[in-house]
Amino acid sequence: MKCLDYRRLLLPGTGETEAMRAHRLECVFCTDLEKEHAAFERELRDALEISPPAGLADRLFESLPQTRKEGQVAPRPDRRRFLAAAAVVAGAVGIGLYAWRGRDDPMALACIDFVMKDEAKSIMMGAMPLAEADARLADTLPVARLQQIGQIRHIAPCPFGGGTAYHVILMVPQNKVTLLIMPGTDTAARVRAALHGMHASVVPLRHGSVGVVGESAMVVDSVVAALRA
Repeated sequence: MKCLDYRRLLLPGTGETEAMRAHRLECVFCTDLEKEHAAFERELRDALEISPPAGLADRLFESLPQTRKEGQVAPRPDRRRFLAAAAVVAGAVGIGLYAWRGRDDPMALACIDFVMKDEAKSIMMGAMPLAEADARLADTLPVARLQQIGQIRHIAPCPFGGGTAYHVILMVPQNKVTLLIMPGTDTAARVRAALHGMHASVVPLRHGSVGVVGESAMVVDSVVAALRA
């Protein structure tokens, strides 16, 4: 099992399998992730266990207006049905909060995983000439467009997500960001993820998509905005 597989499987309320536990015991990154996950679940349980004020449901029921139709006053809805519906709504709120924790997108997580584990290796393999990169990316994200946003420190093809991406290190005024330009990978809308202090957004391009990874969510958002301008 790899780190990305562990993160995808660590969903709220599911717990660990034996394979996940074996991986975590050998991986300091996933050990930290499991601790963060457990802490989040404790905080969420504590928040959901806050009891509403006594009699709140009854007061809400009594506040429901009676409607008039053709001179007649329509009765309020049945009290038991109202209280049951209120319980369903409260449960739905809890489920929604729980589901939000699991919304980190796998592709965006994979971009973070690349930066943490494979970026140094990609740099050591060397860069390609800018003219060659521009020719290959002309229909996806031209080099001139990148140079309008920041200074290109490295650009080269690399294996990613079962295909080929173009790994770019871009220096912007605020900090360094990593771009993974994926001509052969389409996404319908922007997706995001955050892990171990890193933030990633994957956004669609005219052809393909690009992942933007950085330590600051604000910087990532600003680069994404510049790319889409």
